[in-house]
Order: sequence, then structure tokens, then C-alpha cells
Amino acid sequence: WLKHFGRSGRRGLADLAVPRGPGLRSTMMIAPEEAPKLAAAATPGDGPCTQAPSAGSSVTSTTETSPSQEAFGRGGLTIGSKAELEEDIPPRRLVLVVMIAVIQGYTLIGPLQHSFKVAMRIGDKGALSHVFTQAAALVQWGKFAMTLGQNVIFSRVPPLVRVYIAMAGIALGAAIPPLFVFTLGSQWLGWVFLSFGLIGLSLGIFECTFLNVITPLGPLTKSWAIMGFPGAFFIINVLGFLLVSFGVPVEALFWYIVAGVPLGAVVFATQIVPALRQVAPRTSGAGEDGKAAAGTATVYKSMMEWRAWLPALVPFMCANIVGHFVMEGALPANFNTFNDSQVPLFGRGDSSNLMNKDRFFAVFFVFVGLGDMVSRRVGYCFELSTYRSNLVALACGLLCCVAGMYLTILGVGVVAWLSVFLSFWGQGFNYAVASKYIDRFVPREHNLAAYSFWMFAGSAGAIAGSTLVDVIRFWICHGDTYAHECLAHHGH
Repeated sequence: WLKHFGRSGRRGLADLAVPRGPGLRSTMMIAPEEAPKLAAAATPGDGPCTQAPSAGSSVTSTTETSPSQEAFGRGGLTIGSKAELEEDIPPRRLVLVVMIAVIQGYTLIGPLQHSFKVAMRIGDKGALSHVFTQAAALVQWGKFAMTLGQNVIFSRVPPLVRVYIAMAGIALGAAIPPLFVFTLGSQWLGWVFLSFGLIGLSLGIFECTFLNVITPLGPLTKSWAIMGFPGAFFIINVLGFLLVSFGVPVEALFWYIVAGVPLGAVVFATQIVPALRQVAPRTSGAGEDGKAAAGTATVYKSMMEWRAWLPALVPFMCANIVGHFVMEGALPANFNTFNDSQVPLFGRGDSSNLMNKDRFFAVFFVFVGLGDMVSRRVGYCFELSTYRSNLVALACGLLCCVAGMYLTILGVGVVAWLSVFLSFWGQGFNYAVASKYIDRFVPREHNLAAYSFWMFAGSAGAIAGSTLVDVIRFWICHGDTYAHECLAHHGH
């Protein structure tokens, strides 16, 4: 267990035994003038799972010399050497604030989706319910389309600018329900399509581009950024709905989300972008012209060199498909299953052990947050220095996802808490494993392409899950209704 943690015994990344096929051991040279900037920014002992050397202790490098590393002495850093320096750059924890502010718009697919549905006076069965479900699936369709589509539509737009465009789109999409439905009382079904469509398209731009842009800040910063997903869902679905259970109007959560996006944009512009210019002005996409992110080639160029990065990425893409299917299918199916004002804790026919629905889902999302957030942190703790170790880690995450889906279809209240913990632990862990793999082993010029294809695959799984919510609900309810579960209408 201990050998997976910390920095002791780290090998040079250029010498890692990663079976990658022809052309996959390519070396990227970093200009000599960039080396001091990375080295000056690097300080040990600031990672999530590391300890600084004690006073008086010595540190012995076990890195073997390879021809690619010898290039350092000839005026450049290898991609492996640069990755090692980046691992010691202190984390910029404010990226968590930026990610939470934006991803809170994504939380509309959770319990807020059901609140949106109730405000539109749409039940959980029938044609209108099915249309609403498909409209909500536009979030996933939008992500699916723009994860790669942005590289065509916004091919001339710098990645840094794309981040701001995505933030604006999410703010607009999130503003539609509280403004037009809750405040103005409109029940036009088109608002559902517009809201979820804008959020999905914007998320497709934001997620992979933001992770690509902040790559020069190092994996410690990246480990904080990816916790923004569970952090956002925890704030809205646990703290927010706990307040709702005590009488706060649910539309207040929608307005809070809308107000948070501009705050995230300000933090990004004033704190993260200057840090990028300081650490890696040539490769961060935050330079004067902002025309490149993390040394990124065009996606077209990356596709021409697909042998250098795509084959080894396929298992990570497949794991992302399964994880997103479980996450985006099982989660809303639970909302549509436990849809009475009281939730039976120990079985469909249980009428004596009931819990207020809002408080049940507050506990529910504590388990979601714990599973997703802790697993993403744990994923960055493991060394995963070989391709085989990465595949073993992916298999463990997939096993958790599958077990979580199986427990979901049992339809038992307390078991649902365990099911979402396992589901989100598996997805969060695999998210961290894949993100770390891309940053460490994929040639830096293909970083954006790798993130784009990995998330494109995940969006495909999310589409399948979100469009099959009604099917998963049928697996749970078997077409029956019960006193406090699987109702055809909303309990109040």
C-alpha cells in the first residue's frame, strides 16, 4: 500500500515501461529558458499524498539515465522531465472555486431537474414526462457534440477565450428556469430544451478546454480542479436541499447558481490566468496572444499523429462510457422512483420507517459527494507508473460502477445510499486515473485532443444513460406503484 503513495522511488517518466505501440515513445523538447521557470515554481511536499523530506534527511534519485533524458544537457527538457517538475508546482487551489461555479450549472440534471419538472406541472409518467426526459438529455447531447465540435466551430478561437464563452453559455442556460418558469410562470416546453441545450453545449466546450488550459500548473492543481464536480453537486444537492427541507424556496438555488458563474469568471481571470502566464507563458494558452494551450497542436494535426496517443487511450474511453452511463442514468432514476413526500427506507412496502424526501436526498448526496470527491483525491495518490497498473485501476473503478447499478435497481431506500456511493466512487476514481494518465503519458502537444476524445466517449455513455432513465425506472419499479414509491405523480 505504502509504495503507491509519496514520492520515494519515483522513476524517470521517460523510462516508464508503458507498452504504447509504434511512435508512442515520442519526446517533446522544452526550450531551455522555460526550465528555470518550472524549476523555480516547483516546491516539494505540497501534494495531496506526499510529505516533504524531514530536516537533515537526504534525497536520492533513483532515476536512470536514458538517451531522451540526456537531451536535457543538450539544451532541452524531455516531456518526462517536464512532467516531473510540474508535479512539484504548488497547487493553485482556487481552480476549485472556478470549477464549482461552472459545474453548479450542471447540477440542473439532478434534483433540480425534478424541481424544474414540477414547476412545469409535468408528472413522472406519460408523453409529456417522456418529452421532458429527452429534453433534459440535451445536456448530454450538447456535451457530446461540442467536446469535439468546438475544435471545428471555434478553431480560430484561443482555448482561453473558449473558457469564457462556455461560462457565458452556462450562465444563460441556468437563468432560464428561475426567470421564465419560476418568476414569470411560463410553462412553455421550449424553455426546457433551451436551458438544457445551452448548458450541455457550454459544458462540452468548458470541461476539456479548462483541464487542458490549466495543465501547465501541474497535477496538484489538476487534482483540486477535478474535485469541483463533486463539490458543486454537494453544495447544491446536500446543503442546498437541506435548506429547502427547512423552507427555503427551491428557486433560490437556481438564482444562486446563476450568480455563481460570474464569480467563477472573475476568479479565473484574476487568479488563474496570471498564474498560467507566470509558470508557462509559452505553453499555457495564457500568453499575450493566447493562441495555444498546454503546447497543444490542432486536433487535426493530432489526428494525423493518432498512433502516438489514441490506441493506448481506448481503455480509458471505454471506462468513461460505462461510468457516465451509470452516473447519468441511475441518478435521475432515483429521483423519479422515490417521488413521494416520504421515502420508505427498508423496502417498497415499508410504511413504518419513512423519511422526509428532501432530507433523504440530502443524505443521498452526502454519499454521492463522499464517493465522488474522496475517490478523485485517492486516484491522484496512486503512483500508477505503468500502463498495466493504470488498467488495473480502471478495472477496480468499473467494478464499483457495475455494483452500484445493480444495487440501484433493488429500489430500497437505504441501499440506494450505498449504490450511489459505489457508482460515484468508481466514476470519480477512473476520472482521476484517466486525467493523471493523459497529463503524464500523452505527448503534451496532443493533450487537448486526448481530453476531447476521452470526454467525447464519456458523453456517449451519458447520452445512453440519460435517455434510458425511464427504462432504468422500470427496472426498479417493474411497472408497479406503491404507497410511497414509484408513483405516477409527484408527492407533495
